[in-house]
Amino acid sequence: MPRRGDQWLIYALGGGWGHLTRAVALARAAESRHRVRILTNSPYAARIACVIPELNLVVLDSSLGAQATRHRVKDEIGAAQADCLIVDTFPRGLGGELAAVFETLQAAKVLVHRDLSPRYVRAAALREFVRTKYRLVLIPGETEAGAFADLPAAVVTRPWLVRDPRSMVMPGKTILVCASGNPEELSWYGAVVECLLKRDPKLDVRCVAPACPPACPPPLWINHWPAMDLYSESGVVIGSAGYNTIHECEACHVPLIARPWPRLYDRQWLRARRAAKQRRVIIVKTPSEAAEAAVRELKRERSPTAREFHNGARDAVALIEQVTN
Repeated sequence: MPRRGDQWLIYALGGGWGHLTRAVALARAAESRHRVRILTNSPYAARIACVIPELNLVVLDSSLGAQATRHRVKDEIGAAQADCLIVDTFPRGLGGELAAVFETLQAAKVLVHRDLSPRYVRAAALREFVRTKYRLVLIPGETEAGAFADLPAAVVTRPWLVRDPRSMVMPGKTILVCASGNPEELSWYGAVVECLLKRDPKLDVRCVAPACPPACPPPLWINHWPAMDLYSESGVVIGSAGYNTIHECEACHVPLIARPWPRLYDRQWLRARRAAKQRRVIIVKTPSEAAEAAVRELKRERSPTAREFHNGARDAVALIEQVTN
């Protein structure tokens, strides 16, 4: 059994929703057995804190320069006195700051491994670093995330969810446009809404986003997190090919029209192609392609689907406990 009151610190630096959402999924699965803090610089941290106020979030100013962020991270890790440090995606830290911290840090170290660009892995010599520094490498759902998957410490779990899907839901008729990602990508999603309404003004269209995209009528905009709450009752989702979007739509058994976006470290195109081979997503590039595919999917007959999805975050908690006891 875990020691009561063990302190876990989750390092979830990185822009956007992805790193922080994964950290929240793990924290919620562990909160009844451990004290969990999340270190983040996500601009959306305040919004998540409003939805789940019991989260222990340490939010770094996203406008801090690289050097100031490195110093803050070192200070926060030192002050936390954690029994376990769980690092999302970046083994050496977003700016390489964890390499120096690890030399004296006694806490057990766990890596949450999401697919990474092979170029980045080679340039930063990450395979040897991960092999020697991490006691456990968790791969949530992406079995082909190959950079560290063959290491002895690597374990694959089911994808992690911040919510559990409902047990049984009738397919809806709403086209949900999920505009997660970088702010400059909002206009693409707004153009999707515009294309849909031009095709048929009577379509039931909603757009969930942190801000109302250009060309999206304000009455159709929803400011809600997590977007997964809206998936089960939707007929089809149009979104990115990010980790959370793809796995959450799969868990809710809702078709996803995916627009992969370029990222510095993530490979959304690769994730989308893998999912498309399994007929889990339809890949598009333009707003008109997305609108056409969504209308086509909406017309398909779908039966009520039982949600048979196991939340891998719970398995991850048990695996972490094994290496920290």
